[in-house]
Amino acid sequence: MNNQIYLHGIYAKSEIYNSKMTLKILKEILKTDALLSARLQKMDSYSTYFNGMDYISLCDYEKRNILSSDGFNSYEEYIRYSLALIFPKNKLKVIVPKIINIEYNKDYFRKMQILGMSDDKRFSDLPDEVQVKDSVSLDYLIGMFLPICRFYTFFLTESKMTDNILEEIEKIKKLLNEYNRDVPIYDTDTCESLENIENVKLLVKECQKYKRYR
Repeated sequence: MNNQIYLHGIYAKSEIYNSKMTLKILKEILKTDALLSARLQKMDSYSTYFNGMDYISLCDYEKRNILSSDGFNSYEEYIRYSLALIFPKNKLKVIVPKIINIEYNKDYFRKMQILGMSDDKRFSDLPDEVQVKDSVSLDYLIGMFLPICRFYTFFLTESKMTDNILEEIEKIKKLLNEYNRDVPIYDTDTCESLENIENVKLLVKECQKYKRYR
């Protein structure tokens, strides 16, 4: 996998991969044939923060190891928990926001909203974030990342975990084919292809070994 890519996580904020919500959001993105800003999605301003109403946040994969002073970045907060869309860097015109630190207190989210609504400047507290105005066409989509280790629970057998992942891949592929977007799927942590069943089995084995004994 080429490192010169941008990523957009479809769903996050869950230690366990949320299939139902992920597939619902993926279908909406495929229906519109693009990633859309909050305004174009007809969302209200209370649902937006640093990216505001008119910008879409992406992760610069080459900066995924750079953390903020508080130990955060968009890759760790969003991409590693999510099904993520992959776009080539050379196809998108992005804005690199000014990286700032805001004290975490009761006014934190309100300050994020105010800065996000700026007309002429872009801000972020995540050092690997870039932004795109209005929309990102799926014509530039070259693949997807699926975080297979997020399927792990202590109670799942290796066989059941494998079955769950293969079932999810099939659901994703079915949606992609329905909207004529046949792109490869890779494991988020290893960048290994998930197109081959035997490869998936090997990755699950490694994931279970790591999770059980870490």
